Parts: sequence; structure tokens; C-alpha cells
Amino acid sequence: MENDKDQTEELDEFEDEETTRDLVVPGEVLTEDTKNFLPGRGTILNKERDKIISLSIGLKQIKKNYINVIPLRGFYTPRPGDKAIALVVDKNPVKYKCDINAKDYAQLKPKNTVRKGRIRGGRGKDFEQERLSTDKFDIGDILVVKILSADRLNKPELTTIGKYLGKKSNGIVISIDPPKIPRVIGRSGSMIKMLKNLTNCNIFVTQNGRIWLKGEDLAHERLVIESIYKIASEAHIVGLTDRMQEFIIKEKEKRGIK
Repeated sequence: MENDKDQTEELDEFEDEETTRDLVVPGEVLTEDTKNFLPGRGTILNKERDKIISLSIGLKQIKKNYINVIPLRGFYTPRPGDKAIALVVDKNPVKYKCDINAKDYAQLKPKNTVRKGRIRGGRGKDFEQERLSTDKFDIGDILVVKILSADRLNKPELTTIGKYLGKKSNGIVISIDPPKIPRVIGRSGSMIKMLKNLTNCNIFVTQNGRIWLKGEDLAHERLVIESIYKIASEAHIVGLTDRMQEFIIKEKEKRGIK
């Protein structure tokens, strides 16, 4: 799996390296040190601006000088730059309609599916027609996309232009709660590396809670799927990577998997 190292490095940006196991509740004071810390995701300043408080039930996270709360459950909120796995649910001549596991469907325009390049000779007309056509993907296709834009007024806009992006023609896609995704990755990619090494599966994790995987056979794929669901259900437990490593080794012996 030549691209595993690069992919893990890409995913490090939303790992849970500094997430504590301190469970917090809405309204709980996370810090009164507002000179050195700023409110991040899932937090807010109080009226006096001298305390940072939690907006939801979740795990307290300190990242640089930001204090965040990682919710234990929740829907995906699209953010520009995020990687996501999308399902094409409809299309017309001007755009694809995609399910990205968010409140609203996202849109993918044909111009954001074809990489621009130098147009030489008589290719110009064909190239422009390809850029304006929705013939590239079909309803039901699974795409790895990047969020180009997302706000409250407009539907999220996607692109398939970029490294690792585009159609996935085989493999399996599973879903977990988006807030649990950092636990599947682990500190510095420790969990995802362990999963890949012990199951011989290629795994691609995205921020919208969807995970694409492909193994050498059904037995390995079934084991990694069960492992990912177990990680999601035990996301709050300390030392989860070691527990999962022990679980997978035992299951491989029990099932006769090499």
C-alpha cells in the first residue's frame, strides 16, 4: 500500500493527540485562563468573557491554545478542506447531487471533476465539453471528495480534483459517528497504522464518518469492520489502541486468519 504513509500524514491534522479522557457536560467551565486559551469547537466564552464553557457532552481537547469539546455523538458539519466519502444520489446536465452524511445534500459541478491543463491542438473543444458534462459519474457511485465551500446559506460544494480523490470502484464503505473518527486514527496515526498492519487491509478514513476499506479477502475485511465498530463503541476508554491490538491478535488466532 504505497500511499498509506502519505494518507496517514494527511489525516494527522484531525487526530486526537491531545484529547483528554475528561468527560464534560454543557455549561461546564473548561478554564478561566482566557489570556492563554481561546474557545474552539464545541465551546464558547461566557458573557463576562472570563471563562470558556462547554456547549455539549463530550471529551475535552486542548490543541495549541484552543480548547475544544469533541462530542460523543453528532452529525457531520462540512468544513472547507475536509475529505469526505460521498454517494451520488442524483444528477442533471449541470451538477451531481451527493449525500455526504450531512444535513444537506452537497453539489458537485462538472468543472470540479476534471483537472485543468494546457489545451493543445484540437483537444480544446473536447476538453471543454468534458468539463461541462455529467457523464463521468453515475447515480450510486462512491466518490472520495474534498469540501470546497460550505456555509449556512448555500449547499456544500465538492471537488474530486486532488490526491486520493475520485471514484472508488470497489471495496466496502462503512459509517460511524463523525466525532469518533479521530479515535479510529489514533495519536499520530497509531490506531489506523495498527489496523492496516494487522489486517492487511487498505483503509481510507474521512471526516464525515465514512470509511472505505478493501482487504485481500472477506475474512480480513470482516475483522477490520468489527474492529472499527468496536473502536467507535469504546471511544471513551483509555489505552484503546493496546486493547484493540490484543483483540485483533486473539481474533486472528481464533478465526485462523494469517
